[in-house]
Amino acid sequence: MAARKENLRTPRAIIATTTGSSARLMDPTPLAQLHTYLEASRQKYDACLDHLEVVLPVPGVTATVRFHYLRLDANGVPKFKDLALCLVDHVIEFCLSARRRGTPKAFHEFSRLNREARALLRQHAKGGEAGEFLLYLLMEAVLRAPQVVAKMDLKTNPKMEVHGSDGIHMRYDEKEHCLDVFFGEAKLEQSVTAAVKHAFESIASFHATGLVEHEFGLVTSHFKHLDAKLQEAVLEYVDRLNPKKDCRINHAMLVGFTWPPYPDSAGKSYKEAIDQFVTLYTKECPKLHELLTVQFGAFAHKHLRYDIFFLPFPDVQSFRDAFNAALNAE
Repeated sequence: MAARKENLRTPRAIIATTTGSSARLMDPTPLAQLHTYLEASRQKYDACLDHLEVVLPVPGVTATVRFHYLRLDANGVPKFKDLALCLVDHVIEFCLSARRRGTPKAFHEFSRLNREARALLRQHAKGGEAGEFLLYLLMEAVLRAPQVVAKMDLKTNPKMEVHGSDGIHMRYDEKEHCLDVFFGEAKLEQSVTAAVKHAFESIASFHATGLVEHEFGLVTSHFKHLDAKLQEAVLEYVDRLNPKKDCRINHAMLVGFTWPPYPDSAGKSYKEAIDQFVTLYTKECPKLHELLTVQFGAFAHKHLRYDIFFLPFPDVQSFRDAFNAALNAE
């Protein structure tokens, strides 16, 4: 588990400015410390993933579109197996609440938690758990929004499918004094067109069937962390009838798809291989962006906020297989 400095947990009421001797009043809400509950490793994320510096806004929608890709190793091979190992290294953080973890100290206690966490996963060959883990990493490492409900921990049978979103994360906006709630939607499919279409269909169903209220209920009853003051503050913001507090609904969407043009590194230097791929991927971005524009056109929920991650793989199923192999490794 990622270590956290205890002094980061202390609510900051007054912090001296660096430009003068006067003190500056900071936002006193415990939510200002929500970021200290981030657990995913940014270092491991940086070792496996990168992104293009391409900005393509979606007309009429508050959406940030990111074009990620797998890093190459020194031999020019896409690091999908390393990414799978990175995700499985987070199995305790992803699956288990603080209450379930307790305060392990001995190695055998961590081994037990690791075993219990793995036992909660279905591990179907074509299941969605690899995508859920990957979106967890992106929401924590990129959006800096910690997970607030460990949905896997709610399962009483590993064969159960977790309903609702693919993750509940939160981030506090200190400038606007607003709590951003992120509901995850992960799709890993061979076809990018199908992945985008199915992601929008899932979000539409999420709202049509009243799952928003259900997910807020999970925050109330199964908050991941043991900080009572933080939980109380979160509940005040997700109470839609509280006249002084409010939260914004965001959807974080992962679109993983098979895209063969990962570089053939034979006879090329590392730089030549990655430059070739970046050039090809950059040319593909307008086509991916157009898929979003079409889906958002008549979408009933485009008034909400969106963070969308595109991520091509040489082969999506090979990534799933690598993830399941990592889970089953002794």
